[in-house]
Amino acid sequence: MAAAGGGVRIRAGVLETIAAHAQRDAPLECCGLLVGAGDLVDEAVPARNVLADVSRYQLDPAAHFDLIRRLRGTARTIVGTYHSHPRTPAAPSPRDLAEAHYPDFVWLIVSLERATPDYRAYRIANGAASAVDLRVEG
Repeated sequence: MAAAGGGVRIRAGVLETIAAHAQRDAPLECCGLLVGAGDLVDEAVPARNVLADVSRYQLDPAAHFDLIRRLRGTARTIVGTYHSHPRTPAAPSPRDLAEAHYPDFVWLIVSLERATPDYRAYRIANGAASAVDLRVEG
């Protein structure tokens, strides 16, 4: 992925997949994994939120391992994760900050607080978030 402070390119279809997942699972938080290579995110892989909670998520570990196996031998890798905030802004909560254990990941949050989904991306390390510029591509 891009160096810290750098932007991330993301396919428009990836954001559409994430919004559909968030709307389908609302009012619960949804979650999934982001796949790509270099600074490009080209796939969102929906996963089950094993907590089934309105303000917390835990990605199903089986989905994570299945995706690692699927990507083995390819140039693509898991580059991040996404989750929804059905009723709050697209900013990391204290719990999000505390539970982010992959500092190289892109942490994408989609808020459904308004009529139009709001997407924000971050890098999270040592309990602190840094905003990442999302550049949407066709």
